[in-house]
Order: sequence, then C-alpha cells, then structure tokens
Amino acid sequence: MLVAIMSDVHDRQRNLLTALKRAKELGCEHLLYLGDFVHPSTLQVMLESWLQPLDFVLGNNEYELEAFDSLASQRTNVHFHGYYGDAVLGERHIFFTHTPHDAISRGLNSGLYDAVFYGHTHASAAFTGPDKTLMVNPGELYGRRESPGFAVYCTSSNTVTFHKI
Repeated sequence: MLVAIMSDVHDRQRNLLTALKRAKELGCEHLLYLGDFVHPSTLQVMLESWLQPLDFVLGNNEYELEAFDSLASQRTNVHFHGYYGDAVLGERHIFFTHTPHDAISRGLNSGLYDAVFYGHTHASAAFTGPDKTLMVNPGELYGRRESPGFAVYCTSSNTVTFHKI
C-alpha cells in the first residue's frame, strides 16, 4: 500500500491541491496529515479533493479544535486523532504526530512501531533508528523553508520516497 504523508500546508490551499493530485497519480490509497493546516477551511478543501481514507493530527497552529473535529466526524473515511496518531496500515504499525520531540519520545525506540512520522520543522528527512524504526519528516507543503513537497510511504517495503510539487 502506498500512503501519502503530508504536513505544514499553513493554508496554502493551491499547494495542497497540487500535492493531493500528485498523490493520486502516484497511486496513494491513504493519506496521513501531520498537522498545521492552520484554518479549518483548509481541511475542508482537503476533504473535498481527497476521497480516500485520511488520518490526521493537529499541529501547533490549529486553534479551532472543535471545528476540525466536526469536519472529520462528517466523513466515514476520516479519522481525527488529536495530537498523536497510531494506526495499522498494510500490516505496519505506525505512529504519527506533529513535533519531532513527540515522535522521538513516544515513537522512536519504543519497539512498537515500524514507522514514525512527524512534521513541524519544514525540512524533509528520513532515517532508521537503532531499533530499525523508520523515522520520516515529509517536509512542507507551505514552501517557506524548502520547495513544497510530501512523502510517499510504501507499507510493503517500509520505505519512503520524497516528491516535490
């Protein structure tokens, strides 16, 4: 299974739509979003364009928790996790959150996860921890620190590729 991993759009809805289109073209069947939509209207745009399963957490720039929860609850394909997500996708146990600190303290080296995903830094990165856990930051959709992009996680091989938009 191919899973699109996106983060830090900061209301750049045009970049979001471009990334969602590209993820569909790549054959992604699921989307994990790692926070910093900023306004609920950006989640609404995502929900209108992405009809596949979506799991998401909030970042440090979302202040309307009830609005995000309300939008998510209207869709059967959407799962809102709060600030920390845990899922099994393609037989891989995955932890995802917005901040690297939480990714390290709650996910990496716990022995519980095949992959841990985080955002926040606006810098794409991937490495394998001492316990063989894959740790990934997909970069940013915003385009402030680096070119806008996202990652695609392959559950069968437990690997990731990066894609610029």
